[in-house]
Parts: sequence; C-alpha cells; structure tokens
Amino acid sequence: MNQKKPTKRDLQAAETKQKIFDTAFRLITEKGFENVTVEEIAKESEVAKGLFYHYFKSKDDIVVETYLIIDKSYREFYAENAPRCNSIEKILLTVVFQARHATHLGVGFVRQIYKSQLYAGTEYFISKERPFYTILRDAISSAQLEGTIREDVSAEKLANIILSCGRGMLYDWCLNDGKYDLEERMTNQLAIIIEGMRKESKIEGIH
Repeated sequence: MNQKKPTKRDLQAAETKQKIFDTAFRLITEKGFENVTVEEIAKESEVAKGLFYHYFKSKDDIVVETYLIIDKSYREFYAENAPRCNSIEKILLTVVFQARHATHLGVGFVRQIYKSQLYAGTEYFISKERPFYTILRDAISSAQLEGTIREDVSAEKLANIILSCGRGMLYDWCLNDGKYDLEERMTNQLAIIIEGMRKESKIEGIH
C-alpha cells in the first residue's frame, strides 16, 4: 500500500509543531522548567497561545515529546559505536548514552523528566518496545550466546536490572544537583553490576 503523500497543510502543521517544540526545549534548558510559561513559549515561537495547546496539552508534553527524540539519537549512537565494541562494551553503551545525553540536557531538564513521568507520565517511558530495552536485551542475548554472560537468567531480566539501575543513578545525580561526573559514575557502577552477570558468577536470588 502506497503511503499517502503529506499535503502542504500537513507539512506546515509539522513545521509549526517542531518550531514550538524547539523553542520550548531551548527556553526550558536555558531558564529551567518552572521559570518558563506557555505564554512565553508561544510568544517566542511567534504563534498564538491557543496553537500551542493545539499541539501540546501542557508543558509536560514537551518533556514527553523528548522520548522519541532520545530514542532516535540512541539508535544512531549505538549503530555508530557498537561495531568497534566487544560484547560487554555493547551492553555498557546504553548507560554511556544515558549519561552523555542527560549531561547534555542538564540536571534541571532531567529532573523535570522524572517529575513529569511521576505525575503525568506515559507507559512509553518504561515500554519494552523502546530501543533502550530492545537493543540492550539483544546485546545481552548475543553475549549469552558467545558465553560471556550467564545464561541461567534471561536476557529480558538482565536488561530490566540494568535499566532500573540506570534510572536510579540518574535520579541520584538529580538529587545531588549534578555535582559529579555522571558518565564516570554510571559506567563504573554498571561495570560492577555487569561483572555479576558474567557466566562464572552465581548470585543467589536472581532467577
């Protein structure tokens, strides 16, 4: 089935939505979420306030919109770096990306992502359809097949452990107001966790 070609109106609508998003993201990054109003976003975007609400229900939706952008960036990051990594390094790429991207966004924006998710979140944030999960699970599965990672625990469960720990470390970074090197901390701590996932490791209670 041929996909319907977008009309000029469709393209203009997509362009307007992107402009609003880009403006909101810039203002929130520069000034902090709580210090930016919808009115300011609309004014800077040169659109009516009502048009903002046509595309986004609230400022929180700006944060939610970043998930898809983050996923796209992660796919590109993994595709670029994975070919020169060994099996364990491929697993660590997930947390390396999380740390670098969070540092780029800034602690204020990352804090808002967590806040928005708690109060107005979507299931997509922790969906097992996201590349953060599927790519990590597949990397673990490959490591299991080559005998690097233990096979008595499923790749799915091991992926859940790594992602849960990663979210916890991001939260701790926010609690500490971003006062330490996030990539170094996450990489070092996840390396310890992954060490317990190696084939020769037998940790009670993980099945």
